[in-house]
Amino acid sequence: MTSILIRLLTLQAENVIPEIIWALLAIYALSVLVTITSVWATFKSVQVRFLWILLVVFVPFLGIFAHCVHSLTLADTTSLKQFGFFSKRSA
Repeated sequence: MTSILIRLLTLQAENVIPEIIWALLAIYALSVLVTITSVWATFKSVQVRFLWILLVVFVPFLGIFAHCVHSLTLADTTSLKQFGFFSKRSA
């Protein structure tokens, strides 16, 4: 497996294996599909959904990464609020 990846990363025409290229494209397509599904379920505003979907589709890897960071931040903030971390306390 390591030798196959090394041959792929050298980007020489005789070393590129079509099956790996198809597998990488399938993984990317599934990642986009999962991200769009997550955007659809997370946001209520149609405009926000549309902007996130445009970002994910037209800025390939950065859009997926940005949504992942946003989702993790939102989930962590919600979890931490349950434990009282972001509550304002008066002295």
